[in-house]
Amino acid sequence: MSHLQNLLPIARIAKDLIQKTVNKPDYLEIFSNWNEIVGEQFSTICLPYKAVNLGKDKILILKTIRGRGLEVQHEACKILDLVNNFLKKKTFSQIKIIQMDIY
Repeated sequence: MSHLQNLLPIARIAKDLIQKTVNKPDYLEIFSNWNEIVGEQFSTICLPYKAVNLGKDKILILKTIRGRGLEVQHEACKILDLVNNFLKKKTFSQIKIIQMDIY
């Protein structure tokens, strides 16, 4: 019985850590509403890839088709503003771009 009692606190800790990592409503909203957030102009050339916390900074990583990275980079401030306005707060401070053959 003592083994089970020791496992329960570990299970609760693991559950809390998983919920903190997975249940990020801001991130989920971005991924599920990308077309609405940035419009057709940007949704056709880039997609959200992941969001990263780097200390106090939150970085939105976008993926784009190889050859479109420069275009996305030039529009990064506009995309960042659109995302933060959608979230109604300054959630992300930076955008990073990953170029891929396909996305």
